Amino acid sequence: MTFLKNTWYVAANASELDEPMVSRKICNEQIVMFRNSDGSVAAIQDRCPHRFVPLSMGKRVGDTLQCGYHGLAFDGTGACVDAPHDDDSQKARACVKGYAVVERHKWIWIWMGNAAEANPDLIPDFGFFDDTEKFTCCQGYTHMNGNYQLISDNLLDLSHIHYLHPGVHEGSNFEDFTNKVKREGDTVYSMLYRHHYHIDAAKRPMYGMVEGPEDVEGQGHARWDAPGVLFVDTAFWDHGTTIDDGYRTPNAHLITPETETSSHYFWGSGRTFMLDVPQVTEMAAATMKTVFETQDGPMIEAQQRDMGTSTDFLKHNPIILKADAAGVMARRIMQQKIKAEASGSDLAIAAE
Repeated sequence: MTFLKNTWYVAANASELDEPMVSRKICNEQIVMFRNSDGSVAAIQDRCPHRFVPLSMGKRVGDTLQCGYHGLAFDGTGACVDAPHDDDSQKARACVKGYAVVERHKWIWIWMGNAAEANPDLIPDFGFFDDTEKFTCCQGYTHMNGNYQLISDNLLDLSHIHYLHPGVHEGSNFEDFTNKVKREGDTVYSMLYRHHYHIDAAKRPMYGMVEGPEDVEGQGHARWDAPGVLFVDTAFWDHGTTIDDGYRTPNAHLITPETETSSHYFWGSGRTFMLDVPQVTEMAAATMKTVFETQDGPMIEAQQRDMGTSTDFLKHNPIILKADAAGVMARRIMQQKIKAEASGSDLAIAAE
C-alpha cells in the first residue's frame, strides 16, 4: 500500500511531549519526537545510521538526542552534531531524516513528505479546542489493528449508532434523520439533521438541565479531510432558537496510519455546557475511550482480519448502502490523491 505523504497527519497529543521523547511509527516510518528548550517540537527518524538502533533508546542531551550505543548525537533537523572519537567529516555523513512538524489545536501534526512543501495553512480547523471561554475539552488516544480508511468509513456512516452504540440515541432511528452528503474541493461533508429530536428526560442532568425540552432540533454533521481527519459536530437546541443557544459537543477524530493494517486514533471532544465541572470532562473522556475500544474498535479489527493484508475495501465487492455515500466519496478522493502524488502530478483534483 502506498501512503499519501504530502499531507498533514497527527503524530501525538501535545501533552505527550511533556516526556523527554516519544517514538511512534507513522506510515511505516519510525519517528522520534521531542520538544526543544524554546518549546518548539522536533521530529526525526528514530534510527541511528551507525548500528541502526532506535535513537529513542538513548537520552536527551540539551536539544539533541544521543544514541545510547556509541554516543552519536542528532539535533531536531536530523543533523549529526557530535560523533565521539571521529573527526568532523563523519558528522556530515551521519544525518538522519527530519520532518516538518507543527503544534496546533493541542496536537502535533507531521508532514511525511517533502518538508519544503509543508504548509501549515492546510491543517484543517479544530479551533474549538483553542476557545477555552466557550468550550471545555478532553482528548485521548486509541490504537486499532485496522487500516485507517476503515475507521473513516465508520465515522462517515452514522447509521450504525443504533446497533453498535445502544442508548446513545435512545428513542430515535437513523431513518428519522435527513442525511445530505456533499463534496467541496477535497473535503467531504455528511450532514445529519433531525427535526423533533427526542431528548431522554433521564439524560437531561448530564447536560446541566434540571428542566428542559425533550423535543428539540438536532444535528450530527461530519467533515472529512484527507487523509483521515474528521470533525463531527453534534448538537441539539430548542425549537425557535439556534445552535448557539443549544447544547453542542464538537468532536475531533484524527486517524493516522501506523502500518497498512494498524492505526493511531487520536480523539477529542468539547462541550458548551457545565464547563467548570471536571467530573463531566472525565466522564466524557472515559465514555469516548470505552466506545472506541469496546464497540467501534472490535468491529473495525474484525473487518481487517477478514480482509487479511488487503487494504482496499472496495475491491472486496461489498454491498453499498445509501449510508455509505460519504465513505465511498472519501475513498475515491484518497485513491485520486495517492495516484496523483505517485505520478508526480501537481494538478488539483477536480471536484465531482
